[in-house]
Order: sequence, then C-alpha cells, then structure tokens
Amino acid sequence: MPPAPAGTAGAAPPNTPPPDTPPPTAGTAPRDRRLSGTFHRFWGAGVFTNLGDGMILVALPLIATTLTQDPFLVSGLTATRFLPWLLLSPLSGLLIDRVNRMRAMAVANAAAALTMLALAGAMLTGHLSIWLLYAAMFVVIACETVSDPASRIAVVELVPARLLDRANSRLEGGRLVAQDCLGRPVAGFLFAAGAVAPLLGIAGAYALCAVLLCAIPLVWRRHTPPPGPDGADAGAGAEGSEGRDRQGFLRSLGEGFRMVFTDRILRGNMLCNAGLMIGMNMTASLLGLYAQNALGVPITLFGLFLLSSAVGGVLGSLVAARLLRRVGRRTVVTRGYAGAGLFLVAAGLATEPRLAFLALAGVGFCVVVSNVAAGLYFQTVVPNAVRGRIAGASKTIGWGLAPVGALLGGLLGRIDLALPYLVGGAVILLATFLARRIIAETARLADEAAARLTTEAAGR
Repeated sequence: MPPAPAGTAGAAPPNTPPPDTPPPTAGTAPRDRRLSGTFHRFWGAGVFTNLGDGMILVALPLIATTLTQDPFLVSGLTATRFLPWLLLSPLSGLLIDRVNRMRAMAVANAAAALTMLALAGAMLTGHLSIWLLYAAMFVVIACETVSDPASRIAVVELVPARLLDRANSRLEGGRLVAQDCLGRPVAGFLFAAGAVAPLLGIAGAYALCAVLLCAIPLVWRRHTPPPGPDGADAGAGAEGSEGRDRQGFLRSLGEGFRMVFTDRILRGNMLCNAGLMIGMNMTASLLGLYAQNALGVPITLFGLFLLSSAVGGVLGSLVAARLLRRVGRRTVVTRGYAGAGLFLVAAGLATEPRLAFLALAGVGFCVVVSNVAAGLYFQTVVPNAVRGRIAGASKTIGWGLAPVGALLGGLLGRIDLALPYLVGGAVILLATFLARRIIAETARLADEAAARLTTEAAGR
C-alpha cells in the first residue's frame, strides 16, 4: 500500500489498538460545552433542508399517481433519487473542496427551491408530466449531493473539536425529526389540500434554509483553499501551492478515489458502509407491505408504525454524546452496527406489531448512535483539503449500491416478506464482523485527533 498523506488513517501504526477509552474531558467547564448561536442557525438551516427532503420523497410519488397508474413509472422516481449519488457525487466532492462550503450549501438549496417553484408553475399552467417529475427529482437530489456532505464538513468550522460529538448528535436528531417525523406527514397533509401545495411547501423549506445560511458570517467570508496535508493548498499535492492550477480536471477528480482505495482505513470503512447500506435497503421499500400483510398493522395505526425507526433515532441522538463519554467510541460504533443487524433480524421474527415496532425503533437507535460516533473520524482525521472528494467517492460506492440491496430485498420479499429483514440483518452483522479491526483503529485515531485539536485550541 502506498504511503498515505500525513494525518490520514494510513499514517497509523498497524498494531492492535489499545483498549477503548472515552476521550479526555477534564478541565472543560460546563459553560465551554455550550454550542454557539451561529451553530444553532446552521442547525436550523439543516432542519429546513431536511424537511424539504422528507416532503419531496412523498410529494412527488403522490403527484405521479395523478399523472399515471403505471407502477413502473411511479417507482422510477425512487430509482431517480439514487442516480445523482451514483453519477455526480465525485463532481460534488470536487466542488466542495474548491469553494466556500456554506456558500455552496446556500446556492444548492436556492437552486432546489427554484426547481420546485418551476415544477409548481408547470402544474398550474397544465404542462406537468411524469418526465418533468423525474427531472425535478434528479435536480433536487443533485443539489443534495452538494448540501449534505458540505453540511457534515462545514460544522467543523463552527464547533470546536471537543463539542463535535454533541453537535453531530444535534444535527442527526434534527434531520430525523424534520425528514422522517415531520416531512412525510406534512407532505401528505398539503397534498390533500391541493397537489401544488406540497411543491410550494418544499420550495419554501429550501428557501428558508438558504436564508438562514446567509445569516452566518462565514458564508460571506472570502474563500481560501484549505491547507493540504503538507501545508500546501487544497488539491496541490506534491506540486505546491500552484499545483491546483496545473492539475488536470480528471486528475483532481480522481484524487478522492485514489485516497479511498489506497488507504486501508478509508477503504475498509467504505466497504463496511456499503455492506450496511445493502443490508438496510433490503427492507426500506418493503416496510409498508410487511406491516400490513405480515403483521396486520391496523390502518389507523399505520402512520405511527412507519415512524418506529425515527422514534428510536431521535432517542439515540439525545443520548449519543453521553454514551460516547461512558463507554467509548469503538464500543458505540461496533455495538451500534451489530445492534442494528440484530434488531433487524428481530423485526423479521416478530409475530405482532408491538414487537416489530420496538425492534425497528432499536434499529433507528443503533444507526444514529453509531453514525454520530463514526462521524468524528471524517471531521478530524481526514485532511480538510480532500474531505469533499473523499466523501464523494465513498458515497458513490455506498449510495450507488443501495438500489442493489433494494432489488435483492424485493426478490426475497416475493418468497416471504420477513426474509429481507433476516438476510439484511445477517449482511449487516457480517459487515460489522469483517470490519471490526478497522472500526477499532478508526475510533482510536478519531479520539487521538480530537484530543490533539482540543489541546492545541486550549494552548492558543
């Protein structure tokens, strides 16, 4: 394996990591552990963009049913949702590394809002078609390939290292509440009032996100390329500060893939996440069928049942930071991933709705706490200069394989609706077992980097 840039996972010694211990927090006053008002504006912007994301996943398929009764054409919107992640993530990652990230988020949300307004205009003038819905879904998710990874990177500019776990918990909790608990039922309610109403609501949510971002001073700050691993400009590599200008587009675009595939830790995490995505998406599109046909969930409680994983996820976001302090990062990530697999199997074995609800809430809880715990590595160890490209490369593989899991789940569901839950859970458990050493080393590196950054900040 070629040597990794300084500060990346490849720089870590390959020997067995020491026992998992929580990062030191001594000397940190409670007052210093508060998140700033600027962060809360950023958090509010994320809530609005996630509200729009949740609404669009319900509103566009509902509108599609008013245009066609062909199930294949309606389901095509779901496939279109994943295409931008497969096709555009590397380009989005390159963009995020070269521009002001918060400004990129604001522009992406403004573009999504304009797209929804244009779609509403087409509906009001009688020019709406299923193909316009496809195009709108593609454009909005293309904007999401910029705003989603940029938000996970930009939070580092607003929050000190010692508070990143708490900030990540807040962001994850806001995402779940806005996207899963509010976005979907709000879209259904607005659709009942009129087919154009959810489009206007989605446009308003994205527009409010852009407005809140514009209230953050960092958006207007002149952008300077982040320093690379050796102190050079982002993307300069070994060529120095002028390397960015001399780099060819394809070379710069491929840098994220090269780092991911040549770095043992990055590659291992990417493959682990791909396995988790396949396992989780085996059940994603079958929950409604499973609840109604296998568990007999009453129609009056169907909406509540569909919120099961979101309920567990919100609870997880509230306790994730405390869990990390009590049991350590490696334990939270490993047991979180394994717990998600076990709870998914339990959901497949459930014989009544209440047991399935608890199992699916457990899945949501485990996914959120493990995501919060794992996110610190990307924010502190991966060099700032290439975080966007590495995120793009990783999501191209992880999100690109999500439809594979969905298709496998559909085939297994033809045999038995519980089978995708059993197989999906087994896939997650296998991925966790195979990646256990990578997870342990990732957690150790993240804690060491966070402690170092906290010490450096205290010494200034």
